[in-house]
Amino acid sequence: MKKRWHIWMAAALALTLGLTGCGKKLDGTQTVAVLDETNIPLAEVNLMLRYQQAQMETYYSGFMGSNIYQQDISGDGTIYGETAKATLMDTFQELYILEAEAANYEVALSEEEKSAITAAAQQLMADNEDNRVRSALTLSQGTVEHLLTLFTLDEKMKDALTVDVDTHVSDEEAAQKRVTYLFVSKRGTELDEEGNPIDLTEEELTALKEKAQGILDEAKAGGDLSAAAQTQELTANSMTYGEDSTSLPEEVKAAADKLAEGEYTEVIDTEAAYYIVQMDSLLDQEATQAKKDRILQDRKSDLFTEKYEELKTAHTFTIKEDVLAQMTFEQQITLKMEE
Repeated sequence: MKKRWHIWMAAALALTLGLTGCGKKLDGTQTVAVLDETNIPLAEVNLMLRYQQAQMETYYSGFMGSNIYQQDISGDGTIYGETAKATLMDTFQELYILEAEAANYEVALSEEEKSAITAAAQQLMADNEDNRVRSALTLSQGTVEHLLTLFTLDEKMKDALTVDVDTHVSDEEAAQKRVTYLFVSKRGTELDEEGNPIDLTEEELTALKEKAQGILDEAKAGGDLSAAAQTQELTANSMTYGEDSTSLPEEVKAAADKLAEGEYTEVIDTEAAYYIVQMDSLLDQEATQAKKDRILQDRKSDLFTEKYEELKTAHTFTIKEDVLAQMTFEQQITLKMEE
């Protein structure tokens, strides 16, 4: 099923929020940016910023530490919160441009969508009755409804702008093969005094190659590379790959491409390991269809970007930096999960 941004956002925001520390009280009615002659209220940008902040603080603080939005994650002297604000302003530019252009593409909300948006906003307000939370989020019924409207129009406009995309993807373009392969590492398991792996001797490497050859001989006799590997306490893996895949070393991929179904490569000697490959299918239907879907999505994304960039030239977008700067990150916000 197609993922709907507005439904996803509403469901996630319906979780109540917890606050730590004190934050500056914002006037959400201030204009933080202007598209042509349309004012973009600070409340909308702040609500999205705080929602993103709550996600980050909730799901990533365990390994990134607390107050993530006050950290200089990239090491360029800019805290993550400022980077997040800049990215978010690009998002709002897109949202407001597509809203402004919607009528030109006969895109509008259905009555059902309008009702769903109102209900989602009402639920969000009911789930966040704490005035401190509402103040920190600049949360109001109207703000939530317009945000969900923007997200819905954004998605519908993406469909409208990409309606004429070429949807034909041939098997040849998307073809994915399925193989079973054995990887026998040349990396030593013993470590030197500094903790680095000790290189294997030529004798040890020869023994490894002979072991791999024995597995190959057994696999050819029994028709099962996985079973042959298990007899030597090794594990063969299955994977799919296509023309543009980089999961296998080039020399291994080249050898595999010469196989018919059921055939094996010889033991392939690479810098890092010995490989054996068994060709299971020259056209894995499931993986090929998945690749077709990805190609189509890439085409849609590229076409949307092209058309959106054209639309941008017809609009002016100005950010009020002094208002944007009012959103700071002294206050930590997290999602409060239901028990």
